Amino acid sequence: MARLCEDGRANFVILDENPIYSSPDIDRICERHGVEEHHRSVLWRRLEASGRAFLDQRRLQSQPAKLARIRQDLRLGRQLAGQLAELAPEAGQISADKGSVSLSRCHLSALREGERRMGSGAAPGARLDEIRATLFWLSEVYETALESCTRAGEDAAEVWRASLTEFYTRVLTRPWTGAGEAGGERFLADCLAVLERGEAVDAKPIPALNLAARA
Repeated sequence: MARLCEDGRANFVILDENPIYSSPDIDRICERHGVEEHHRSVLWRRLEASGRAFLDQRRLQSQPAKLARIRQDLRLGRQLAGQLAELAPEAGQISADKGSVSLSRCHLSALREGERRMGSGAAPGARLDEIRATLFWLSEVYETALESCTRAGEDAAEVWRASLTEFYTRVLTRPWTGAGEAGGERFLADCLAVLERGEAVDAKPIPALNLAARA
């Protein structure tokens, strides 16, 4: 996603998913709090990363009755990914035509034939020489997801607050309070307002966050 400046230069912010914060949202926050242009992309990435983690944990916390089923599904996914990884060839094993304890040469021949018939349009990471590592990675994702469900919602608000507090006080080098104004708290309130607006679409408001608490 690119934003053209008045002098014609382009500043890019790479976002892999649909952003939570739109460009006008970022412009509004930067203008209200005097965030300079060279800090704009840093702020945007920080808001996206911390915002997604915050919302994910809140959604898990808001569905406690479903967590048992979710954990069961995640355990099944972890088990299946691990089993598939054990039945997939190691890197270079297909071309070397060398069997192993888990895979015979006949097994490798069948996999090679399957890959040939599938053609050359495989997606990145989907080739047989690469798939074992991908499946082990997927198994670890399921494992980490299980841990996340176990501690669903734990300190989600405080982690979000700490991330943005660090940006405000260290990156922007601003005092949290000064001249009788709670500038840091107003900054957090404006950042939170966008998350609340997004949650309203799902008809599930975010529980009140104590912005007055000290980080």
